[in-house]
Amino acid sequence: MLKTKKLLTAVALVSASFSLVAPLSTAQANTSDQQLYLKAKTAFEKNDVSLADKLTAELKNYPLAPYLHARQITRDIAQLDDKSVSRFIKDNEATPFAKDAQTARLDNLLQQKKWQQFIQAYAEYPIKSNRFQCELANAQFQSGYTKEAFTSAKQLWQVGYSQNKACDPLFSVWIQSGQLTPSVAEVRFWSAIHKRDFALAKYLERFLTTSAQKKEIELWWRIKEQPDLITDTTLLSANNTQHGIMAAYAIRQIARSDINTAADLWLRERSRLAFDQTTIDKTNEYFGMRYAKGFRDNADEMLAKLDPEFSHEKLTEWRIRLELAKQDWQAVLTLIEKLPEDLKKEGRWAYWKVSSQQRLNPGKQKADYADVAKERSFYGFLASELTNDPFYLNHRPSGITAAHKKKISALPAVQRIKELLAFDYQYAARVEWNLLTKTLSENDQLAMAHIAYDWGWYDQAIRGAARIKAWDDLDIRFPNPHSSLFEELTSERGIYQTWAIAVARQESAFHQQARSRVGARGLMQLMPATAKMTAKRYDVKYSGPSELFTPRTNIALGTAYLAEVLETFEGNRAYATAAYNAGPHRVKRWLQARGDLPLDAWIETIPFDETRNYVQNVLAFSVIYDVMASRSTSLFNKRESASLALNSDAKPRQQPTL
Repeated sequence: MLKTKKLLTAVALVSASFSLVAPLSTAQANTSDQQLYLKAKTAFEKNDVSLADKLTAELKNYPLAPYLHARQITRDIAQLDDKSVSRFIKDNEATPFAKDAQTARLDNLLQQKKWQQFIQAYAEYPIKSNRFQCELANAQFQSGYTKEAFTSAKQLWQVGYSQNKACDPLFSVWIQSGQLTPSVAEVRFWSAIHKRDFALAKYLERFLTTSAQKKEIELWWRIKEQPDLITDTTLLSANNTQHGIMAAYAIRQIARSDINTAADLWLRERSRLAFDQTTIDKTNEYFGMRYAKGFRDNADEMLAKLDPEFSHEKLTEWRIRLELAKQDWQAVLTLIEKLPEDLKKEGRWAYWKVSSQQRLNPGKQKADYADVAKERSFYGFLASELTNDPFYLNHRPSGITAAHKKKISALPAVQRIKELLAFDYQYAARVEWNLLTKTLSENDQLAMAHIAYDWGWYDQAIRGAARIKAWDDLDIRFPNPHSSLFEELTSERGIYQTWAIAVARQESAFHQQARSRVGARGLMQLMPATAKMTAKRYDVKYSGPSELFTPRTNIALGTAYLAEVLETFEGNRAYATAAYNAGPHRVKRWLQARGDLPLDAWIETIPFDETRNYVQNVLAFSVIYDVMASRSTSLFNKRESASLALNSDAKPRQQPTL
């Protein structure tokens, strides 16, 4: 192990690292630096102290050197002077490695039971985790700040979940001092019930000792086991918040098997029992969405009862969709007027207002979609198509200059991000990005997004523009990095090129290593099972899920599957796009229930919010890519356009319940 004096020198170097790192233009990391960095990482992992420190010293001007210095601090924290560590953290506070160093520092002070120093160190750079909040309160107690410690202990204890075990010593002395009263315990018990942590609630029963508390606890467990007990109106009392918690739980449980009985119970008890406003809003939405998205026979009646004053925007929007599904154009108009002014003016509902007026009075006057057509959106493009107007992209170049990008590129954090990407450490690069952007102006953040675009980090460029709402900077929001592959492979499958590109843009924002929570992978977010089936059916070379991160393989399989669903749905891109997202089986079910609707109404009444937005985005993105490439384009083909509400002769019919 290196001597303490030498280690302190290394820390001092890190403290000044931002000033030592030269601008990217003059200190580009070369391959040998990258190889040395990998060797240094390996040396740290193998605890080869001598080699790790030697390589760290050699890499003192390399952008990622601070990560190595932070590892030195973490490794040797017990031998280091706290002031030096504090200086390193302060100089690098807007970096991810500062948190690593601070964690090691705080743990070291705890191990040495330096309570006062811990309190001071925590104040310099707080780590907002439950563990360290517990450790802080315990340090306050050990330092004689009993009042502050016990105040924190009560706050930490009264939560509806199990706390970090670091709280145990503090809780022990707090309880022994008599601070845990039945009334305090009662708060946590019902918080645990509200959070559905029933094991914790069972544990907490021992602290609820009054007869009244025991009676309420007994009632709760009875209702939990038999939710339908609440049908007895004498069982639960008004103005009792605990009874409100019991009722809310029981009603949700009943709804799992009998939605109508549960909804009637909710409407009966909503104004009688003591529910907090959050519970009321969430339960109203829960029942409203289940009735509306299931297109139940009495859905419109139920939503009117749930929200008679039109105070819940989501429910009002779904009431409109229910009337669209019935093609009751007058009801659509009436309900649109119940929306808040800002929502009423959005392209979606402005479009349906004009279309409904036209369906009620066909030929009376020309449909005026002028305001809607100005939007760069699905409904904006739809309005433009219906009126034979050009598509408005509203593109506003950012004006970000090369000099501006050069200035931002010289920031040490940007240099680190670039090097992390060279190693394909994308998660670490995103962490750096998120911390850096908190310190930048919006214009500098936009420059960062353009730098990411220049690097080919397209998904981050898109996210960066979205973060600051730079919606009109289409240069970075709509990249086309694999145009030749899309052109080749869509031509093989006989599908429209920009449709496939738009799917990739919506699915992954061109992040070729993207992986969803459910396992979809790559540019076009294919599930391994779908990929395997498609590869076999279309004779695409495919050896396994890892290949889905290769652009050619992913696009080959994605375009083949798009061609398949397009054929399944007889060339209708709206239905095929919905199927790509939600699965053909669901789209077939939706078509069976509402397939006679005008196409635009069918899209708007898709029950899945994600799929509805997905279809509208993909179709709109396809137009954007075509217009940017100066290609002739349309939102819908002639057959699809003929089935729109303004052009359709579709008649309303009674809709079956799904």
